[in-house]
Amino acid sequence: MRVGNAPISWGVCEIPGWGPQLPYERVLTEMVQAGYEGTELGPWGYLPQDPERLAAVLQEKGLALAAAFVPVDLRAPGRLEQEMPGVAQVAKLLAALGARHILIADGGDPLRQSIAGRLEKTRAHGLTTEQWKYLAQSLETLAEACGEYGLELCVHSHGGTYIENPDEIDRLCELTDPALVKLCLDTGHIAFGGGDPVAVCERYAERIGHVHLKDIRLDLLAKCLAEGKDYVAAAQSDVFVPLGMGDVDVLRLVEALKRARYGGWIIVEQDCVVTEGEDTLAAPRMSREYLRTQIGI
Repeated sequence: MRVGNAPISWGVCEIPGWGPQLPYERVLTEMVQAGYEGTELGPWGYLPQDPERLAAVLQEKGLALAAAFVPVDLRAPGRLEQEMPGVAQVAKLLAALGARHILIADGGDPLRQSIAGRLEKTRAHGLTTEQWKYLAQSLETLAEACGEYGLELCVHSHGGTYIENPDEIDRLCELTDPALVKLCLDTGHIAFGGGDPVAVCERYAERIGHVHLKDIRLDLLAKCLAEGKDYVAAAQSDVFVPLGMGDVDVLRLVEALKRARYGGWIIVEQDCVVTEGEDTLAAPRMSREYLRTQIGI
């Protein structure tokens, strides 16, 4: 297993109005200083889109490109044709840089963002049978298209979207071909959605193609939800924390990955908003040290 990080740990997010977006030169430099081997692409356009330029930037830092996160809306007929070009441009860049995974997530909508983390409500306001059928078929089509670039498609469950809670992860896996559609195991978002990351890891061990290792304080999340905060507001309230400071059992999770003989990337993430003058190196370094000293990776 190789350990990387992603720009979101430095507050770089595709959601409009999320917070300050630091220059990529600083983010990549601090990523290396914190001890990581690779990065994800971040929002499209954050890192250079020209493959030669991006390759030169990453080579200078000594970083590999691990994957990219791409939110899409595949909930209604006709959406696949609209989303395909954007996915293809990301896939082409990933392939040129030697990455092997593309991470696809549902893009969510205002309703699901407003009820995110509230299991009883997300269960009551999910996709219809027909929407699930179209989503599953579209994901398989995307997986075949990405496979032509040598990429494995991994679906990323995410707070504030229609693939968030444990029932939705199960439904996704029931409706899609495991040879085509893999999972990006995001421990923080599984917990945010009311699931048990270790249980999901053990149940779908053979489908895990990529891992986002993220910790979360469930007590703080419960407080945010009680105050009526939506997904963005809860995430911006520091519910995601450095590894070892929250409620995800990182040791059991890594042990489960080892039993599954997982040999891919572990991408440490901490969804956060940075503030002016903040020591943005501290938290990523803390998470890396935790993995070294407490987990042995």
